[in-house]
Amino acid sequence: MVEPTWRFIIEWMVLPHEGHMHGVKRVIYSGRTEYQQVDIVETYLFGKCLFLDGKLQSSEHDERIYHEALVHPAMMTHPEPRRVLIVGGGEGATAREVLRYPSVERVVMVDIDRELVELCKRYMPEWNQGAFDDPRLELVIGDGRKYVEETDEMFDVAILDLTDPIPGTPSVLLYTREFYGLVRRRLRSGGVAVTQATSLRFSLETFAKIRNAVASAFPLARSYTAPVISFISFWGFVLGSLGRDPLSVSGGEIRERIASLKGELEFYNEDAHRLMFRIPKSISEKADRVSEVPTDTNPAFAPP
Repeated sequence: MVEPTWRFIIEWMVLPHEGHMHGVKRVIYSGRTEYQQVDIVETYLFGKCLFLDGKLQSSEHDERIYHEALVHPAMMTHPEPRRVLIVGGGEGATAREVLRYPSVERVVMVDIDRELVELCKRYMPEWNQGAFDDPRLELVIGDGRKYVEETDEMFDVAILDLTDPIPGTPSVLLYTREFYGLVRRRLRSGGVAVTQATSLRFSLETFAKIRNAVASAFPLARSYTAPVISFISFWGFVLGSLGRDPLSVSGGEIRERIASLKGELEFYNEDAHRLMFRIPKSISEKADRVSEVPTDTNPAFAPP
């Protein structure tokens, strides 16, 4: 009997204490862009996966959970989102979810890494499902913070689908009080913003700091979580609102609006909407002990 030749990607969660070994069935692409190392591989457990600088960003197994959790609570909180800003989201899946909404007239997606976007278009078309060809989408290649600082355009919803704030990366200054203040100024009356907010297992303190930063910029902030198994963790999100509280959106409204969406959802419904905002006591109590607010001069960092 011939033994298989095994290949692995070791994803370090907290150096040097814990890592996750991914068995690789097939390497689809491996190389560097101007900004980061990109590996697109097929794994045995999670199917096709995107790794950036050794960190799993998205897996075929459960990217729908992550992207539906990121997008739909914010979109449902706004009564009628017409103009949406996405910062990051190079795979195109965040845009895919936004473009399901018949009310949406325009989406601006800003990503710093043109090569990554092209690689995702070529090797991961299952993620965008034609979103890049939708005439409502404008793709802007550039720095997300600079775009928010310089644009005069106003939006109903802003979705921040960013890499974690790893030291030395451009994402660090996209999780600060100042940046969320800039985002707020680009929102119309009743506007909503949401950001991914790292792991509740490996980066709980960072999650809490991000929540504090959003709360410092918005009159209402709600943190929530979703089970993203490929991330080996419940994953954190924080929503800031200039209008409705996401907890005030009725189940009947959510059901009615889901029925109007293009395509089927895999994870999000009215029950998921409620449950995501119920963070377990053991986690919320630890997060509530964190009072620090990240700033441009004292940002939050996720474990490298």
